[in-house]
Amino acid sequence: MKEILIINFTRMGDLLQTTPLMAGLKAKHHGSRITLLINSAFKEICRGIPFIDELIEFDMKDYRKRVLEKKYSMVGNYRLIEDLIHRINKKEYDLTINITHSPISAILTALIRTKEVRGFSMDSEGHRVIKHPWMRYFFNVIPNRNYNPFHIVDMYLKIGDVNPVTRGLIYDPSREDEEKALLLLQHRGISKGDMMVGFHLGASKSEKTWPVSSYAELAGMIAGAFGAKILLFGSPGEADLAGQFEVNSQVRPVNFVGKTSVGELAALLRMCRLFISNDTGPLHIATSVGTKVVDISTANVNFMETGPYGEGHYVIQADLPCVPCGFDVQCRDMVCKTFIKPSAVFEIVKDAITGKGDGIIDQQTLWNSVQVYKSHFKDDGYVGFEPLIKRNMSSETFYRILYRQLWNMEAGLLLPDDTDRIHDRLCVEMSRYRRFEDLHEMISPIRRELDILADLTDKAEEGLYLVSLIGEEAVRDKLDIMRIKEIWHKVGPVDKEIELIGHANPFLRPLILLFNYAREAMEGNDLRTIAVSSGTIYGELIKSSRNMRHLIKAAIQILETESTVSAVK
Repeated sequence: MKEILIINFTRMGDLLQTTPLMAGLKAKHHGSRITLLINSAFKEICRGIPFIDELIEFDMKDYRKRVLEKKYSMVGNYRLIEDLIHRINKKEYDLTINITHSPISAILTALIRTKEVRGFSMDSEGHRVIKHPWMRYFFNVIPNRNYNPFHIVDMYLKIGDVNPVTRGLIYDPSREDEEKALLLLQHRGISKGDMMVGFHLGASKSEKTWPVSSYAELAGMIAGAFGAKILLFGSPGEADLAGQFEVNSQVRPVNFVGKTSVGELAALLRMCRLFISNDTGPLHIATSVGTKVVDISTANVNFMETGPYGEGHYVIQADLPCVPCGFDVQCRDMVCKTFIKPSAVFEIVKDAITGKGDGIIDQQTLWNSVQVYKSHFKDDGYVGFEPLIKRNMSSETFYRILYRQLWNMEAGLLLPDDTDRIHDRLCVEMSRYRRFEDLHEMISPIRRELDILADLTDKAEEGLYLVSLIGEEAVRDKLDIMRIKEIWHKVGPVDKEIELIGHANPFLRPLILLFNYAREAMEGNDLRTIAVSSGTIYGELIKSSRNMRHLIKAAIQILETESTVSAVK
């Protein structure tokens, strides 16, 4: 494989989160060249990504404007896309990975000269097609985010069929950027040896920001305890937030908001002892240059998908039933922000700076309705977030633990008959939450869910049987159309029952949605091909259902054993 195209029209942080994928592709396919197609608004970040052999830019903001405003002709807009396709198709690609889920990216992907496509595309009739199982999984995440156990970076790795070769994101500021960053500090009376703590007060949406007054209070604590210099970072549009900070804080910060290039920002962040931020692109820059971060996660942010990627970063989030909220929620009382107190965040800052955080979870009054997580790499090689305060394990958390093992089975990283490894992994993951003796009341509802899974397996087996009959009819010399129609009329009700099981039982929705996406992505026009493809899809659902039942039984055994042992003690 020599020529690889990655289409990524998303934001700065998303571009950085593809760097492990690029590193993995380069390691797996020696001598390969990576072409990256991006929104030109984010071209600057690409200068520090070392794996890009060719960069193709397209101004998405300008194109959207042209489409919406009547003064631009449809022909002119078409010519822009035609020119872009011409630039892309100057060579043929061995592999195209489209990780953008917009209609325009699907159209472009369908028109690219490539041998293989993974991601969002279109078929010859203009219907959406999601190619590659892990890309379908990626699309499944948004409607089933409470059950997703993987970070977006690791999903990208799986889409690329590559193993992680680095334990973090990758960005390399140039020597020129580092020299400019030092000059910026010197002009403000700061030397490289001073302790610096960076703050980012803004985010892409205001609802994702922790209050500026809370940041200001926290800054005073950090400066008082460590004598640290407080550096403010952000885009030009966040200058008002910096002004509010200066009014509220007893500390005089060094204000770099809107005053650095991306490269200079990365160089400054590398010199910071710690970076404290909302969910932002600069947070990912900080992790990519090796700086430890504290991520304050609010609103609809799901840090398990998009939080700091790497070892030893912290996430603080309100521990409430509504957190994270849905993307379409308009919250009128964002208590998820007010529950996170500056004094609590300061305890995490002390641990991050000194490494002496033994007392964090003992001060329970600080953590009422708040949870703290620490990132780490699990034994499957992918990142996870460990809760530092033991609390009740919700049903969603329980199944998220199981789904991680299930998807590892699907990927061949774990075998169903590897009983000892399954047992050990489940023990480790469940022990991160409340004590085993408090989990016994979960067993009865889990047993009922085993029966529901058995029903799902039965329905999938019925579907497989029916499409196999159609497959047998399809290879006969003379097709029995009436017979085929008779069988096909039985398939629809089976599929509806499978879908109903998913709607009625949220813990099964990831399996059902993947089943639906796989059917949607079927290609081919002849009856035999369709029957075989359908049979494969039913077979995958059967396998997944059986594996999930296997995992649930193993989890029940652990809960029962540990509850008995605890009772004896």
